[in-house]
This record gives sequence, C-alpha cells and structure tokens, in this order.
Amino acid sequence: MSFDEPARSSGAPKLPKVGFIAALDAECASLRKQATRAGSWLVVQSGPGAARAAVAAERAVDAGATLLVSWGLAGGLAAKLVPGTVVVPRRVVQRAAEPLAVDAGWHSRLTALADEFPLEHGDLLTAAAALESAEAKQAAAAATRAVAVDMESAAIAAVAARVGVPFVVLRVVIDGVGDALPRGAEQWIDELGNRRLAPTLRAVVNLWQWRPLLTLAKRFRTASGVLDRLAQALAGRRLFAADVTARRAGS
Repeated sequence: MSFDEPARSSGAPKLPKVGFIAALDAECASLRKQATRAGSWLVVQSGPGAARAAVAAERAVDAGATLLVSWGLAGGLAAKLVPGTVVVPRRVVQRAAEPLAVDAGWHSRLTALADEFPLEHGDLLTAAAALESAEAKQAAAAATRAVAVDMESAAIAAVAARVGVPFVVLRVVIDGVGDALPRGAEQWIDELGNRRLAPTLRAVVNLWQWRPLLTLAKRFRTASGVLDRLAQALAGRRLFAADVTARRAGS
C-alpha cells in the first residue's frame, strides 16, 4: 500500500482533506498528476480487494481525511455503458447485503460533471473477485440490477459509515458487459496494486490471448484518458474544495 500526502507550501492555510482510495498504481497516476494543483488530496493506493481497501480507507481517515472517494476503473454490467462512461452511483450493492448509500450532498455536487462527461448514476456492485467472462457479468447484472462492478467500493463505504465520514464513488468503465477479460488477468497485478511483469509477458506471447488483450488495451487507453481528464476537472473546478469538515455523513 502506498500513501501520498498532499503538497502544501509553508504557511499556507490548512485545507480539508479528501481521501481518494484506488486499488491500482495505474488508477492513482491520474490523481498524482494533479496533487500539487489540488492541494488537499490524500491519494492511497490500496491494492485490489475489499480487505485492502478497508485498511486504506481507515488509514486515510486517521491521516485526517474528511471525505472518502472510491476512485478508479469499473467493469460495465449494462449494455448502455460504453468504455469511458463515468459511474457516479447513488448506492453501492453487494450480494446478500444491504445497499450502502453515498452522501447525497456530495453526489449532487458531482453531477455538475455531466457537462463534460457521460455520467451514470445506477447501482455499483462490489464483487469478491473479478468477473472475467461476459456470462459472469450478465449473471451479476441479472441478480443485482447493478450497472457496473468493482472490488473495493463497498468496503470503503462501510468504513465511511462506521466513522461518520461522507463517501462518494467516481469510477470509469473500462470493459463492456460483453467483453471477456484475458484468462488470468487478476495475476497481472500484485497485492499492492502494481503490475507484475512475468504474467503479463506470458499473456502477450500466448496467441490465444491476443484478441482479448488487444480489446482490453484499447479499452484501457480510453478509460485511463477519461480518468486523467476527470482528475483535471476535479482539480480545476475545485469540486472538493468546500468545507468537508462540516459535511459529516447524514448531515
């Protein structure tokens, strides 16, 4: 897990802190590019999965975060969600668990992004493992009616609810509901969220993997480009610059 403290010049007034939790180094990169400009962001790279995300969220709160944001990529579960769509859900759902609502005030504020990005507000599913096949995605969509899926948001939401800190989600769709991930794609990332070279190279030299690899590479370029623009928009518009200390969960 890595933790980026916000840049702050000597003598500058103390700003409210926004804790961004992202699983992967590639997801954190867009935020790190804007960290100096934003000034009040804590960027925590958790590594994949719910347990690591919960630890990262707790770390961010301990460091003074007064708003938690689940940030990064998501898989599409609805046919209308094309790669590059920004998912700003009102609720995070899990199978056999009660839905977790995001902070209504912060969600409303983020809808201002609709003039620049295609936004989707349907439920986000947090799954225990990556849904690698189109069939698995379709089954999850039918069972939960969620429009997209990740592996961390519910854990971050649970920490936010427990400590009384507002929580929102900003995720960008990388793969569509009909896209299959290359076999063993989960092995490309280590427990810290950094890329493993050897499994990635094995996939590249496997001729049977080329079609899903090329598709995923194209989708990743689209989604990472949107993540970059989204981080720029958040920093430029200062959408998180209000006094979040006063906006406790449920207020």
